[in-house]
Amino acid sequence: MKRLLAAFLLSGLGAVAAAAAGPILLVPSGSVDVRSGPTAPWRQITTEEKVVAGDEVRTSRTSMAELRFVDGSRVQMGIASLFNIDKTDSKETSFTLKAGKIRAAFAGLLSSRVSIRTPTAVCAVRGTVFDIGADDKGNTEVSMAEGVLEVKDNKGREAVITSEETMKIGEGGMERPHIVALNDDRALAAVRPYAVHQEMARDATRKMLEDMRNRELKSNEAQLGKDVVDAFGRRVRLEEYLLRPTDKSYEVLFLSRREERFDWGHLVQTFHSTIPDDISLVPAIVRGTFLSATQPSNWLTGTEFYATNTRDALKESIVLGDPALISFSGYGAGSLWYPSSVDFTQTLYGPGVPNGERIQFVQHQDWNNMTLGAFTWYQAVQPTAGQD
Repeated sequence: MKRLLAAFLLSGLGAVAAAAAGPILLVPSGSVDVRSGPTAPWRQITTEEKVVAGDEVRTSRTSMAELRFVDGSRVQMGIASLFNIDKTDSKETSFTLKAGKIRAAFAGLLSSRVSIRTPTAVCAVRGTVFDIGADDKGNTEVSMAEGVLEVKDNKGREAVITSEETMKIGEGGMERPHIVALNDDRALAAVRPYAVHQEMARDATRKMLEDMRNRELKSNEAQLGKDVVDAFGRRVRLEEYLLRPTDKSYEVLFLSRREERFDWGHLVQTFHSTIPDDISLVPAIVRGTFLSATQPSNWLTGTEFYATNTRDALKESIVLGDPALISFSGYGAGSLWYPSSVDFTQTLYGPGVPNGERIQFVQHQDWNNMTLGAFTWYQAVQPTAGQD
């Protein structure tokens, strides 16, 4: 089933716009060097400061650093690393890891079009959390915790790695990706169903919305088709459709065709009242649903993600209650508008599941319904996979 989820993210939904330009905060841990270009002198910093495109950051064998972006994305630099900020404009965000190791977590607009170069590879970000390392011989190792990463080596060969996969790229080209062992620390971040679902839904929605800014909608429907090659050299035909089932919802329908199989699924988001024909305005409505200082006039009421290979299937749904004014004073934030309830359900379908259907994971939280004046939260996990 992980492959089905990866196929959904692989469709990409046409990432077009990059992260909004903004200041990048460099937070050193120990003594870190910065320079404004390849010929500029290095200067040592020990406190936070802002960096921009063109700057280069270097850590020593006893120091580390973190780059923090305006949308919440972060890049953590390990010891003895050399990292260059190439571009951060409205069209492209790119970096170069010349040596060392980074852990990147692109959770906002930045994850829509980011590339990271190493001496032997170019990694195009299509996901959220991953590690990249480059040694002094030019070898690159990439490990994916959550999401999807498109990798190209110096010989022009391309591959895709997804959650829980890792691969190595050297001067001779790339190896095939392989699954990270479950006892490996790099696999732990990829086995949280609720968190993974949230990242997938947000990433897919964001990419679709950004693509629509650059495409004409004809009869409220848009279609994109392309051929790609997966990590095993198989050609895959991808198609995506943006539909408007009602004036309060939109649907992204995606299809993936290989010679030996056919996968399909959808992502549907529904709102309390009519949403604009200009889909690029929808993110503001979503943002207003959570932690808003003013009472929302419209809000997200539910999300459904469904994927199937016509044999097994997975459905994940989130249902949101109407916004309520809730005190977050314990977190230093005052009173903010937040959904009065959140229900997440993950359901498996297929011949390996008893009775053909089983709820695999449930999480619920509410305000003031079960416990007066407080949040109530619980979750339930089915301990077995339920698939053959």
